[in-house]
Order: sequence, then C-alpha cells, then structure tokens
Amino acid sequence: MNRAIRMLGIGALIAFCSAAWAATQPPRQAPTLSVENVKLAKSNLIVRIDPKYPTQAARDGLEGWVMLSYTIDNSGRVTDITVLDASPQRIFDREARRALAKWRYKPTVKGGKPQAVPGVMVLLEFRLGE
Repeated sequence: MNRAIRMLGIGALIAFCSAAWAATQPPRQAPTLSVENVKLAKSNLIVRIDPKYPTQAARDGLEGWVMLSYTIDNSGRVTDITVLDASPQRIFDREARRALAKWRYKPTVKGGKPQAVPGVMVLLEFRLGE
C-alpha cells in the first residue's frame, strides 16, 4: 500500500513538473500557410468565431498558436478538425477546435453541385492584449 502511494505521488510529481516546464517554454515561431489555402478560406468564409482565451493561460501570461487542418463539407460546415501543430502544445488546442467547429463557409460549387473541400488549414494565434 505504501509503495503504491509513493508510486502515485511520483507519477503526479512527474506530470506536474512536465506541465510546469511546458508552460515556461517560449512559444515557437508560428509557421506560414500557403497562399491557396488562405485565399480559399478567406473568400468563402461567412461566419468566423474567435476562440476564447483559456483562463489559466491568460493568468499564466502564455501566448501561442495552433495550426489546424479541416474539411469544409458540401453544406459549408467545418468537419474533420485535426491539430497539426501548436506552441505551447495542448494549451490552446481545445479552444481553437471549439471555435473552428462554429465557422461556416459558402459551399464550393463545381459543376452545379456543392463540393466538400478537404485539407484546408488555418493558423489561430493567441495573443494577450498590451
């Protein structure tokens, strides 16, 4: 029993230290996106919801970014959201995904029929106000 409690305590300490270390690392430089994806995303976007700033990240003074990939389905909804990269990792992912899921696009029409557009990418940056 004592050994199990010690092992649990050590595991919790390691997890805490890892999270604290990640929070102290400066964000990496945000990557750039290709012009085609940016044009497509901007030209067809009709509803854009900004992500909420995570409370703990704001308290800790953290800034960062999340790069996401997604599909615009044939009705203009965002589906298949995937986090490609983030800095710092796992701090802003949830709020970025939540906001992106609320975005709406004018459907892309080819040959008179609405088409899904897979592989669209967006970079959402989280910056604290001055």
